[in-house]
Amino acid sequence: MALTEKPQILTLYEHDDGKKWVAELVGPDPNFKLKRDFLPEMSPNEYEIYDGFYQIHGTHPGITPFTKEYCRVDNGQMTRYLSFREMMQWIPQMEARTPQRILNIKAQIIHQLVLIGAEFDHYLIHDELMYQKEQVDFVDDPDQLRQALSQLLRQKPTMIKSYQHKIEQLRQMPEQ
Repeated sequence: MALTEKPQILTLYEHDDGKKWVAELVGPDPNFKLKRDFLPEMSPNEYEIYDGFYQIHGTHPGITPFTKEYCRVDNGQMTRYLSFREMMQWIPQMEARTPQRILNIKAQIIHQLVLIGAEFDHYLIHDELMYQKEQVDFVDDPDQLRQALSQLLRQKPTMIKSYQHKIEQLRQMPEQ
């Protein structure tokens, strides 16, 4: 198992119904038969996908639209138009991917923290971000990690503004 996989970027725009989403299929679900882990947009209209199983809804430039379509990505190659029955047969492989999914989500979180840190040249900000990176290592629940990633992506602009404000306050303090 690789430490982390290299993600593929899927550019996805709204379908005719005004919706777009990518859900990774991660195992069985008592209500819906397949548990879906909805992926956040890493940047506008872009989703990071890895080897695994997905249900996708939206349009990608130059190809036929995804309409709640089941897909499999293996070695970076996508197979489309899979049936629900085929997906049900892949449940053991979906569950076996959990350790790799955890590593991938942790890498995505750390990458976002690195991007935030690159905005600043101040040791206090870097120390705080390093602490947050270390805390990621203590979480091994993929649902909690996905939620943390989504929250980080939503709060990233606010975090950057907050750090900018802190640095301005530090610069205005008289030296002792």
